[in-house]
Amino acid sequence: MNGEHRLKRLFREGKTALGTLVNAGDASTVECMEGAGFDFVFIDCEHGPFDDETTVDLIRAAELAGLEPVVRVAGLTHKEIQRAADAGAKGIVVPALRKPDDYRRLVDLAKFPPAGNRGFSPNRGSGYGYKDWAKGSVFDFMKASDERLILLPQCETVESLEAIEEIASIDGIDGIFIGPFDLSIAMGIPGEFADPRFVAALDRIRNACRANGKMLHIFSMTAEDARKRIAEGYDGVTVGLSASILAEAYRNLVKAVRA
Repeated sequence: MNGEHRLKRLFREGKTALGTLVNAGDASTVECMEGAGFDFVFIDCEHGPFDDETTVDLIRAAELAGLEPVVRVAGLTHKEIQRAADAGAKGIVVPALRKPDDYRRLVDLAKFPPAGNRGFSPNRGSGYGYKDWAKGSVFDFMKASDERLILLPQCETVESLEAIEEIASIDGIDGIFIGPFDLSIAMGIPGEFADPRFVAALDRIRNACRANGKMLHIFSMTAEDARKRIAEGYDGVTVGLSASILAEAYRNLVKAVRA
């Protein structure tokens, strides 16, 4: 997968990228997605029980399955961002950010100079410096690395919602990922996605992203909601949780057998 970033290409073409969230399982879970029609896999290192080595395995499985690996890290730290980027993540999602300076800090940690101050290392994501795109000068390496990594920090706090216009204008931020459950909880209307206040919040985030030419991604728990978000023009939809999908499949299997 040395070509153009698929999520960037789909965004440019006005098409919706479709992915799913892995919060349990291993590389075999991701391998099962090959040929299903997904564009990316969302590897959840915030709520999922994955250590660094497992995350690398999940990224590798995504690559072999032809999927863009997007990693949600647990927090805004050098260790979290650096390891995800070096491992080969093609997208980084960061939860629970609040102030515009948090988002600027993400750019500083994830991007090479002059945009940021990411530490240099020809690590796994670059084939240890031997992938075709990584064989040039250090300057070329940094430029190519930045182009291959998109930043999709979350908007899931009231503070980030109130500053979304400034946040969406920050250079280096490629888009916003909406965490609807945590955002609704933060707004005091947990799970009330039809509440006019929540609908207005989504519209506000959408307008901020559109005004700045940024991607807009969201999580959907069900296929029905995913279809609705695609119809609404979201640039990316992450649908379902691997643990929930597996649990439901087993329950439906037993129900069918005992019917």
